[in-house]
Amino acid sequence: MKKITSILVVCILIVKSASFAQGNLPVEEFKLKNGLEVKMIHFGTIPAVSITCFVNVGQKAETPGQQYLATLTSSSLLLGNEKYSRVEQDNVVSKLGSGINTSSNDNYTEIAMRFLNKDATAAMDLFSNVILKPKFPTEDIKQQVEQTLNYNNPYKMDIGSIASMFSNYVVFGTSHPLGRHFYATQLNKITSAQVAEFYKFNYTPKNTKIILVGNFDNAEMKAMIDKLFGNWNAAYGENNGAAYEVQSISKKEYFFVNKNKATQTCLNWNKKAPDAGSKDAILFKLANNAFNSLLFDEIRGKEGKTYGINSRFNEANNSGFYSVSTQVRNEVAYETTVSFDRVLKQFYDTGITQSELDKAKETLKNDRKSIESPVDLIGFYNPILYKDINKRNEYVQTIDALTLDQVNKIVKKYFTPDSYKCVLVGDQTILDPQLQKIKDLVKLPVTSIEKDN
Repeated sequence: MKKITSILVVCILIVKSASFAQGNLPVEEFKLKNGLEVKMIHFGTIPAVSITCFVNVGQKAETPGQQYLATLTSSSLLLGNEKYSRVEQDNVVSKLGSGINTSSNDNYTEIAMRFLNKDATAAMDLFSNVILKPKFPTEDIKQQVEQTLNYNNPYKMDIGSIASMFSNYVVFGTSHPLGRHFYATQLNKITSAQVAEFYKFNYTPKNTKIILVGNFDNAEMKAMIDKLFGNWNAAYGENNGAAYEVQSISKKEYFFVNKNKATQTCLNWNKKAPDAGSKDAILFKLANNAFNSLLFDEIRGKEGKTYGINSRFNEANNSGFYSVSTQVRNEVAYETTVSFDRVLKQFYDTGITQSELDKAKETLKNDRKSIESPVDLIGFYNPILYKDINKRNEYVQTIDALTLDQVNKIVKKYFTPDSYKCVLVGDQTILDPQLQKIKDLVKLPVTSIEKDN
């Protein structure tokens, strides 16, 4: 479970831009001598800046025993630095009526800030010191570890969170960083020195990209970035991104995790997905839109087994898998697995129609055209996931050009009915008669995740 740390979230700027709907945003790209890449995008009329620093490091970079270190490092950036103590930093942010926050996922870390143009000098000074000169105080980091363990105890988690955690475990295994999850004995061993070392190795100019969105003077902002970040020299000086091969799933496998007194059962099916930014990704999103509708119409609408069922493809995590999740009444848990198999096979066999494709296209295009905030715009142009900003500007045209035959080939590739890993979470004392109907079911104790391979 990822944790997002924020200081103050105010000044959420909502602006509209016809040029973005047409895919014609003014963009300037440049690179500093140390390798730091910067993109400046003009958007809206409010004299303000939204800036995000993307660091190419996340859970994928964690070695055995380092679980949660990427998130702990990113959140610790806000604990004070060489120029500003934690209190001084919070006071500056409050005085500016601004906000600064950090987050880390499987792939990358973000440090984001929003401020008015008139406050750019003070805001950018703080922003650069947070990124370049953190201090990682020992006691504060210990408190963060304690809070993380208190709020992420598997014995106290809801069934949805448990299913998600164990889906990663069974899909990737503990030999892969995405399959490992933090636990008390392991996390309590991480020291502030380890956090500092992880930072030094991964937070480098060549491993970092910055995006600015707003209505500002390009020359002034470019000069400011060069002044503040131009002398950033990394201890290792490399691009330290991590990449791992994603294992295929060749058959149906079922896993069960007990949650005493659970009033419902959570089911989470996991299947292979394309990489974000690949040529298959948009085709898959169109197919998945239709699959989502079919799942809802059949399992929710006709059969009434659940209030909702969703097939999720998380491009940000870019894990190579997508998942279908739902929560159902305990008495229909097994029946739901049968229904899912039927719907998945139906979708694989019949594919989607032209009218379904047209509807899916409109949904994706409207999602893109309806972006109205700089923060969402930064996400759309995420430089870690999408290398070519011009291709992102052609997103709508790309969707329009896709054919029914192309999408149905993707259905055959990614919606195969005979391969997935399904995790069920619920009360074993209630579900046991149904669980006995599932061939080769593997029962996993909560302590299964307490491994470092």
